[in-house]
Amino acid sequence: MYTVLIAENEPWVLKGIVQMVKTAGEEFEVVGECSNGEEAWSMIQEVWPMLVITDIMMPELDGLSLIKRIAEHRIPLVSVIISGYDNFQYAQKAMTYGVSDYLLKPVEFETLTEALNRSKEKLESLKDLNDYIVKFQSLLDNSQGLAVDAVMQKQRQFIESILRLHLLNRNARVGLLNMMEHKLKNLMNEFGLDFTDVPKYQSGDDASTLKYYMTLLEKWYLGYPGTPKTSIPAAIAESCRYIDANYKTNLSLTDMANLTNFSVSHFSALFKKHTGSSLVSYVNRLRVDEAKKLLRTTSYAVSEIAEIVGYSSTPYFTRVFKALAGVAPLEYRKRMGS
Repeated sequence: MYTVLIAENEPWVLKGIVQMVKTAGEEFEVVGECSNGEEAWSMIQEVWPMLVITDIMMPELDGLSLIKRIAEHRIPLVSVIISGYDNFQYAQKAMTYGVSDYLLKPVEFETLTEALNRSKEKLESLKDLNDYIVKFQSLLDNSQGLAVDAVMQKQRQFIESILRLHLLNRNARVGLLNMMEHKLKNLMNEFGLDFTDVPKYQSGDDASTLKYYMTLLEKWYLGYPGTPKTSIPAAIAESCRYIDANYKTNLSLTDMANLTNFSVSHFSALFKKHTGSSLVSYVNRLRVDEAKKLLRTTSYAVSEIAEIVGYSSTPYFTRVFKALAGVAPLEYRKRMGS
């Protein structure tokens, strides 16, 4: 399965591209839809898609700047740019950032399908790396609510598996460690957690590398607010009430930022700080809690429940449910005796 995030500020174009990707093949799974570059950048670091399809002209952060940021952070994904401008300089700049394809609007189904098929070889080569990143994010969020010592033990085993990658792919090891460090430090900055006293590890020394990341992770888990530790600003509290009432609909960071009159990046940082969760994670938890209730109390099929709680893709719903509940939906229903 190749996970796809689509960023396009024209709603009707976004809807059309989403539908075309879904029709192009079962191996492509849309896991995110965004209306601007800042929202896309935030979602990339939450759902870690393997493929990003982005318009070149968007508010907040344009498509070229988004692709440049992805390249600068060495995030392993395939990118496709869609543009209404047949401009050689745009295309040339995009290619320097490693863009796989540069497609012109209006995008035809055959053209997009060909681009997706051309991306498969590279996507296949990124699968293992993506699996590592998704697992790290799941552990970082502690989506299963494990005790600190238990999740720390899982992280230790995870980091040790990355350190062993030097025997197969040294570049992959370095890239994954750098992404983990960047992600951790960004989160800790957002939550005001101090990590300046953690000495940098010695390159090539696995023991000091492991100690460095485990020290950072310990600071994160001990300081991470699973429940809010400070009073929630009125705007964020209002946002939570709105989300609680509308989580089955297609909520976006842009929608919520507009509701509070904040920028996307400012809303995202405030929401994480005061709820202990990203918007994506917050909504997923509400949806999965409702799905559990439906699995226990109704005979609806999993696909029906996925649609009821707000997911357009059953495989994606199943993946999210398993990450949060620890088991797949049908297994959950079986164990609950429903």
